[in-house]
Amino acid sequence: MGFRSLRRRFEKKYVEGLLSRTVGNYLWSPVSVSVLAHRGDEVLVLKSGDGYSLPGGLNKGGEDLKETGRREVFEETGCEVEVGELLEISNDKGLYPGVHFFFEAEVKNSNLDGSWEGEPLFVEKSEVEDLEWELRHSHVHEYLFGEGA
Repeated sequence: MGFRSLRRRFEKKYVEGLLSRTVGNYLWSPVSVSVLAHRGDEVLVLKSGDGYSLPGGLNKGGEDLKETGRREVFEETGCEVEVGELLEISNDKGLYPGVHFFFEAEVKNSNLDGSWEGEPLFVEKSEVEDLEWELRHSHVHEYLFGEGA
């Protein structure tokens, strides 16, 4: 692992996490984007330990929200996506404070490239509900099969 990877890992885990949990609760609400990316009947996910999450991350000031989604998906998975419909906006004051934008996307180039955030992989949509999701992404199946679909 190179210096840039180690630095980015430190920034993502400690600096961004600390800022979003402390400063975000008192001074400003960080803006983040998560992306539900499809490839046919599959969904792009990150597997980390025993859990699954969607690619996404913090918006860089002034960056278009869809661009944030494209950038984060590429950084975390190596895949290029076309970000489409906005599925949800939430404002969380709990474990993940901030304003969260949840987009749908279509995978255009699926050159999977792992990141420290987890192993990128595609799972069948029919398997999504049975996966052990991180709490902030535990409602993904609703957009594939339920009220949000």
